[in-house]
Amino acid sequence: MATDENTTDDIVAESSLQLWAAAQTDFDPLQVPSAEWPDRTVPVRDADIAVDTRLEVDEVRASLGRLDGVKVVVAREAGTWSVVRVVPEDTPL
Repeated sequence: MATDENTTDDIVAESSLQLWAAAQTDFDPLQVPSAEWPDRTVPVRDADIAVDTRLEVDEVRASLGRLDGVKVVVAREAGTWSVVRVVPEDTPL
């Protein structure tokens, strides 16, 4: 992975975490242990991450593809990519 991809991935991962945490209405993932997170959470769209990071949607999607299963869980539906879950830092790879 190139350095630019690493930087973009870091930016997208941080934005995903912040937006995903802010979108949750039933719990605060920054205060609740990851083992207690509910199964149903509010997803964050790729377009929202792009606006937050000032990156192009295609750059965000490429980064989400690299981060999927590592830092975030991504769902793809009708041309939209959404972060449906953030992978806790203490999760073994």
